[in-house]
Amino acid sequence: MKRVGTVITLVLLFVTGFCVDSVGQKIDPFQMKRIFDPFPNVQIVPLDNGKAWGVMYADVYGKVYLKRAIEQGWKREWELTSLGAKIRRFFVLDLDGDGVVEIVIATAGGKIIVYEMQTYNSVWENLESGFKEIKAIDIANVDSDKQFEIVVLADNRLYIIDGLTKNQQWMSDREFDADNLLVANVDRDPQCEIVLNTGIVLDGKFHSIDLEWGKPFGERLIAYDMNNDGYKEIIGEFSDYSIRVFDVTAKREVW
Repeated sequence: MKRVGTVITLVLLFVTGFCVDSVGQKIDPFQMKRIFDPFPNVQIVPLDNGKAWGVMYADVYGKVYLKRAIEQGWKREWELTSLGAKIRRFFVLDLDGDGVVEIVIATAGGKIIVYEMQTYNSVWENLESGFKEIKAIDIANVDSDKQFEIVVLADNRLYIIDGLTKNQQWMSDREFDADNLLVANVDRDPQCEIVLNTGIVLDGKFHSIDLEWGKPFGERLIAYDMNNDGYKEIIGEFSDYSIRVFDVTAKREVW
């Protein structure tokens, strides 16, 4: 009993000491990033040209908040509460390659809106496209020009929108049923692929189907070189947290 009591005391001292030592410590953005990396709709973002930072997140009601880190904790920097639908995903990046960071927000209700990061003013919205529903979206440099492209699965078709001109570059003839997509180079050619979590891989340049596997890759997707051979594999996570690792070149599961 004495030994058990000593162990419990040591555990309590450790927990209490940890909590006390944490109080008043300066919030570390790198630690925050590590904590929130699994959450796609939370981002740690630089403010004031890198002199400050904040956390941006979307809540369950379809609202977006940006909170600035200050000495006393957090201060609300910006909020967006009038989008009319839940947030499908958002991005903070230099969309058009002009050196100015933008916020790109996509809603489940079909909106894509671009905000200028410094002023938080809206600079573009996809009014002409008239999407009814966005199921999945990613932003990447698909064609190796200076700007990014918006790759979106909306109303069961894939679209590629130029990040600079905001013009539609391509729309798929075929309909697709997926709820997550990833743009990454997952085979041995030089361009990126569009990966749908339902098991379909399209060539990002020629838009042809490279692979139609017949099984889902997972519900959430990342690309990573698991085999250390210089080429990324598709890693999919399912709702039960199990994973599938798939090699597109070999056309098989590898783990």
